[in-house]
Amino acid sequence: MNEPILQLVHQAHALTESAALQQTSAGPRRQFLLADLSLHLVQAALRQPQPAPQELKRYLYSILTLCDGFLDDLDLKAMAEVVLASQQPAPEAAPRPTVQP
Repeated sequence: MNEPILQLVHQAHALTESAALQQTSAGPRRQFLLADLSLHLVQAALRQPQPAPQELKRYLYSILTLCDGFLDDLDLKAMAEVVLASQQPAPEAAPRPTVQP
């Protein structure tokens, strides 16, 4: 079932990119960019049997960052930063010094 959906998403993606390139004002271009990123998220979710967490996080970060300008009542940029921080590898614990008796 994933393949027919991915084919439709691919077609929608091509149309969205084409429409975005035709826009001369920033507002509509941002709307098409949001649609483009959303379609990338669908592709990432369905392309493999198990979605790649880092890829999903990357698209979620981008979508939240872009949506921050559309939704004034939510601090989506802060939420995006949380997603970005979760992508960073955890710092390695420093080795414990050995105590000599």
